[in-house]
Amino acid sequence: MLKQRVLTALVLIPLILVGLFALPQTAWIGFVAVILGFAAWEWQRLAGMGGMAARLYPVLTPVFFLLLAMPGLSVLASPFVMLGVMLAGCLFWGLLAPVWLKAKWLLARGGNVNALLGWAVLLPAGLAMVVLRQGGMGGWVLLIVMAIAWVADTGAYFSGKAFGRHKLAPGISPGKSWEGVFGGLVGVGIYALLVPKTPFVGGDAVPSVVWVLVALLLTALSVIGDLLESLFKRQIGLKDSSQLLPGHGGVLDRIDSLLAILPVAAAIYLSYLLFHLVPGQ
Repeated sequence: MLKQRVLTALVLIPLILVGLFALPQTAWIGFVAVILGFAAWEWQRLAGMGGMAARLYPVLTPVFFLLLAMPGLSVLASPFVMLGVMLAGCLFWGLLAPVWLKAKWLLARGGNVNALLGWAVLLPAGLAMVVLRQGGMGGWVLLIVMAIAWVADTGAYFSGKAFGRHKLAPGISPGKSWEGVFGGLVGVGIYALLVPKTPFVGGDAVPSVVWVLVALLLTALSVIGDLLESLFKRQIGLKDSSQLLPGHGGVLDRIDSLLAILPVAAAIYLSYLLFHLVPGQ
C-alpha cells in the first residue's frame, strides 16, 4: 500500500504542478474539467443515481463546467455573478453541510435528484480553481490555498497518531480525533505565518493575524468537507470513493477537503478584488 501511495504521488504531484504553472488558462480549464469528470463518476455511485442519468452524469458535468468557465462561452463572465456562485458555495459548506453531518441524512434516498447536489458541490470548486489561478500571480494563489488542506491533513495525521484520544465523529470517521484537528490547526497557523499573504487577502496591507484567521477558517471547513464525504461513503459501505488512484482511493477522497475550502477562498479573493477590502483604503 505504501509503495502504491508513493508511486501515485510521484505521478500526481508533477502533473498538478505542470498544470498549475505551465498550462495556458484555457488548457487549465480543460484539465479541471477532466478532474470533475472523474469526480462526477464517483459522485453518481455515492449518490445512488441510476439509469441513463448515472451514465451521462460524468460527461454532462465537465461539459456544463466548460460552458460556465471557458472564455467567450461563459454565462458567468461577470465577476459579481461569479462571486454570487462562490457565496452560494459558502452557504452550502458553512450552513447546510454541518446540519447534514448532524442529521446524517441518507444521500442515496435522493437518487437521480442528487445530480443537482453534485453540481452544487463540484462546480463551485471547479470554478474557484479557475478564479484563483487567473491574474498576475498565476498558479501561486491557488497553490497557497490548496496547500492549506494538505498541511491540515498532514498535521492532523501525525498529531492524531501521536495524541489521538478523543474521537471527533466516531459514527462517521472513527479514525479522526479532536487532537488531530488541533494538530491540523496548529500546522496551518504556522504555515500561514511563514507563507507570504499574496493578494489572496490583500497582501501586505492586511495584518498577519487576518491571514492566519482566514487560513484557520478554511482549515475548519476542510474538516467538514472530509467528514461529509466520509459520511456518504459509510452510508453505502465503501471505504474509498473508487480505486482510480492506487493507494489513495478515488478522486473525491483526494479533493473532499478542497471542495469545501475552494469556493470560500474564491469568495474572499473576489471580494478583495471587487471591493478593495483593505484597511485604510
